[in-house]
Amino acid sequence: MANVVSFDRGLPVVVYEPYCVSPDEVFNMVRKGYIEYYGEKPDWDLLFSWKTTIPTILRAADNYPVIIEYPILGGLERVDYIIVGKKKALIIEAKSWIGEYRRVGRYFICSDPLGLTRLDPCYQLENYVAKFKYLHSAGSKLDFQGLVFTYGFKYVNGCYIVKDQDRLTRIINSLGNPGGYIEVDYIVNGRFQISKTLVEYIRDNKEKLLENAIKALVGGGYGLTEKQLLIVEKVLESLENGEDKAYIIRGVSGSGKTLVALTLFFEALSKGYRVLLTYKNNRLLNTLRRALGKISGFILFYSTGPQGRYRGVAERNFPVDKYGKLDLVIYDEAQRMTRENIELSMIRSRVKIYLYDDEQVLIGYEEGICENFTKAAGEQGIKYSLYELPKPVRIPESYLETIRNLLTRGVFEPGFKGIDFRIYDDIVEMINDLRKKYREGYRIALVASFTETPGNKENRRAPDNLRIGYPLCMKYRGGRCIKYSDLDIYRDTGLEIYWLMDEKEEYPRYWMGLLDPLKYCASVYGAQGFEAEYVGVIWGRDLVWRNSRWEVNPDVITDYVGGKDSLKQIARRDKNRAYKLLVNRYIILLTRGTKGTYVFFEDNETREYIKSFIW
Repeated sequence: MANVVSFDRGLPVVVYEPYCVSPDEVFNMVRKGYIEYYGEKPDWDLLFSWKTTIPTILRAADNYPVIIEYPILGGLERVDYIIVGKKKALIIEAKSWIGEYRRVGRYFICSDPLGLTRLDPCYQLENYVAKFKYLHSAGSKLDFQGLVFTYGFKYVNGCYIVKDQDRLTRIINSLGNPGGYIEVDYIVNGRFQISKTLVEYIRDNKEKLLENAIKALVGGGYGLTEKQLLIVEKVLESLENGEDKAYIIRGVSGSGKTLVALTLFFEALSKGYRVLLTYKNNRLLNTLRRALGKISGFILFYSTGPQGRYRGVAERNFPVDKYGKLDLVIYDEAQRMTRENIELSMIRSRVKIYLYDDEQVLIGYEEGICENFTKAAGEQGIKYSLYELPKPVRIPESYLETIRNLLTRGVFEPGFKGIDFRIYDDIVEMINDLRKKYREGYRIALVASFTETPGNKENRRAPDNLRIGYPLCMKYRGGRCIKYSDLDIYRDTGLEIYWLMDEKEEYPRYWMGLLDPLKYCASVYGAQGFEAEYVGVIWGRDLVWRNSRWEVNPDVITDYVGGKDSLKQIARRDKNRAYKLLVNRYIILLTRGTKGTYVFFEDNETREYIKSFIW
């Protein structure tokens, strides 16, 4: 094997025997690997960092393998260096900044006289070490430690900081025997494995989160990215300064919007601010309430509609006298707000945060887009800041782009890595494979298009609540089915899988792993905001490939949520609008799995078309 090797799509670069390679050779390999991985040239300060630190790190490592620029979170962040021993590994966060730095807030530092603001290296280091210790498969094989190596600037903080090569050499030698190909393989071919969902972690660590949410999340491997942390710091600064301000944050699917929302919620509570965390999705809201226990009263609906007498935080009958003037209201999944919701929300608190994804609008009347947020703020004379979380952290960005291209262009490019994507001809085989993963200890879920049957809240074993089985009942009245679906592919499978219907009990238990995940399935309303490691997706006959394009089939749609603005009604009168809503829905359904997505198509022609790109 070559002494210098690049893995995956160019990164990381591994130097197996640093003592016998040229730093320039390694520098060029890293630069080339970066361009291959990201499709763009590195900026000057990154090149300067490599040029100044690679020679020092290689000399200090001597005969220890060095892993350089290890991507995490799909490449959103990278670990600078990992020195590999037989039983230990050393993570090095290397900085070659120039000048002196002073602290700005809790987690950022600023240079003098340039005024550049950067993330605290000690926070980065703690974040990376925790991720490898608690989330990476190599954490069970190697003891991960860490330090910050500074070159050219003065910096002091609470973490382990090293400023000269001799000391760095001594620390590396204390790792014991150098690692080899096996130990390097543990890391470069290992995977980050989230054993607990964010909701489960919060449930088990409520007290720590109330003391210091950011630190508690870092310690569990849930550290925020630099962009996420910047948003949190800015919001807390506005609270401290008594500002009346709106933060409008667009985040793609899987970008960590709920992590930002929950971090701010706990941070604001711990500082004594009057804060509410709000949702429209009652399934997600009830799951969080169950997890948070005694502080669940601070989680409310921002919209209840007529069934809740319009008493949501962003509705006209909200009991303002009961809650008074609030310091902070967080609107998660804010794309589901109406314009009236948005306008009313602006006056409920001093600081307001809107976390939204316009690719997750589900119903015709949902209007949570940037233009409507900024217009409402401007009309009321409220200052606002715009932020974007443009890349996913839960799933690889290349996978999300593949799904987008499939749904918008009809092109499937299966070159992505990091997601086990499978298409099944046989539903029983898919269920069996998911069951196998479940027995291996993985978190499993089953989601389906809102088609064929409408669900039944009153009788969960009624024919119209059966989603996977035979026969499927589209209309049920007077104790009998009056209209059956013509879908017969589940005949003789022996399967009986029902819709999840109980928002207060079933959904929270399902997504927290307390129900058999393969006896029930969730609609898009029950999937939005949730995740599992492996997710089975039932792709219905609502969006099918015909005549070299996507076509909407309104006949099988059973989603009546929203009345005249429901998908069912829109599909009858405006197929272009229905198509856009279906694209959003399938993006949600196909991005719930953090490790694998298994797909069964109820339409054979659509399945064969997509399979043609793979085989």
